[in-house]
Amino acid sequence: MKEWLVKKGNTSVQDIPVYDKDGALVTNLAGATAIKFQIKKKKTDAVVLVEKTKGNGIAVDIPSAGYLRITLLPIDTGVTLSKGVYYMAIQITWSATEIYEVIIKIDGVKTNNFRIVQDIIQS
Repeated sequence: MKEWLVKKGNTSVQDIPVYDKDGALVTNLAGATAIKFQIKKKKTDAVVLVEKTKGNGIAVDIPSAGYLRITLLPIDTGVTLSKGVYYMAIQITWSATEIYEVIIKIDGVKTNNFRIVQDIIQS
């Protein structure tokens, strides 16, 4: 099973392609009114442990059109999260009637798993 694997307390950057229902890259990401990336302990939890948004941890169309670059900082991966497995999701809003939670692919494999592991060098 694929997952976004991060060493505790480290910066981590992931480029996520966004596909439509037909499997084509979504090329109008810059026009989205809101983009949210969230990490939760359980899928059904109301409590969000980490959230990144468009312009605050999420860059659009980087490295190319149809991609989101999500950047997690040491405060996210070292203070907010303990070692363990979490769930992640991305939601994109274009309008009040056009909101989608997208499938996340890491190295081409669908996943919603996010894991924090202990690094060897600890501050």
